[in-house]
Amino acid sequence: MTKRLGELDFVIEYNNHVMPIEVKSGKDYTIHSAMNNCLANSEYQMQEGFVFANCNVSQKGKVTYLPIYMVMFLQKDSEQIVLDKIEF
Repeated sequence: MTKRLGELDFVIEYNNHVMPIEVKSGKDYTIHSAMNNCLANSEYQMQEGFVFANCNVSQKGKVTYLPIYMVMFLQKDSEQIVLDKIEF
């Protein structure tokens, strides 16, 4: 990935797809240009992304915002990481 697109914190396999993850501090957690660039690029085939921050659970477009403590629900199941039993 070029610097022009930005820098993602993490990239994982989730539900058999590549998923970007950003961990944000502060009030500007909805600003994530690197994730937006990757989700908009069809070559990367990223269908959704997670942002962990000091926030409530919400979703806007392809991005799901989760409180940072919910990272503990990410579990490795066989060959992929899944968000364990959380309904949005």
